[in-house]
Amino acid sequence: AGYGFFGPGCAGSTGVSHLTGSQPIVGQTLTVTANSLPSPLAIMLTGFSNTISSSGPLPLDLTILGAPGCAARVSPDVTSLIFGGAGTASFNLPIPNNSSYSGFVLYNQCFVLDSGFNALGAVLSDGAGMVIGY
Repeated sequence: AGYGFFGPGCAGSTGVSHLTGSQPIVGQTLTVTANSLPSPLAIMLTGFSNTISSSGPLPLDLTILGAPGCAARVSPDVTSLIFGGAGTASFNLPIPNNSSYSGFVLYNQCFVLDSGFNALGAVLSDGAGMVIGY
């Protein structure tokens, strides 16, 4: 089991948001925390790939959408609105107690709402990947 960084995010009004996660273990709940959030809410992207998405190859440069220097690094297969306070928000993912999930790989990136910072009104956290284990 492991959770860790694989690609940089882009800075917003409070710097770059980083993701930290607990160990993704079968039968337990993975908790991912996003920090340096300018707002008490964000959107957690969870994907099956960090190389391809429905929008094309990853990373995807978001300059054309008004976020220069930002890149989407995760296929947005599941999106979750997360809430928090004091610059952080957390995402919980219960992992079923089934050994067939061991070795499964997922990726996270947080879409950080940052109104007025750029034309998109958002930046992205660093990208993180996980391998589910025991």
